[in-house]
Amino acid sequence: MILKIFTKGDGPETREARALGQKFEERNFKVEYYDSEDEICINQLEIYDLYSFPSFIVARDDGSELECWRGIVPIFDDILGFLDR
Repeated sequence: MILKIFTKGDGPETREARALGQKFEERNFKVEYYDSEDEICINQLEIYDLYSFPSFIVARDDGSELECWRGIVPIFDDILGFLDR
């Protein structure tokens, strides 16, 4: 499983999203960070139909979406429940 974190800018929600991602990295989960303003990220935004930030995607290793939280920073345990599968 992969946790993909999509952010925009450098506001408080972005910092909170990155801090949450760091907690998962500390537990050896794979975390990928995407800045929605980066041209390289556009393909990922289209694949997952993202328009609000921050957004969190739990994806299988093949990239298919398992769960998504759009426009919020979810609770650690909510994400953990999907990553531990």
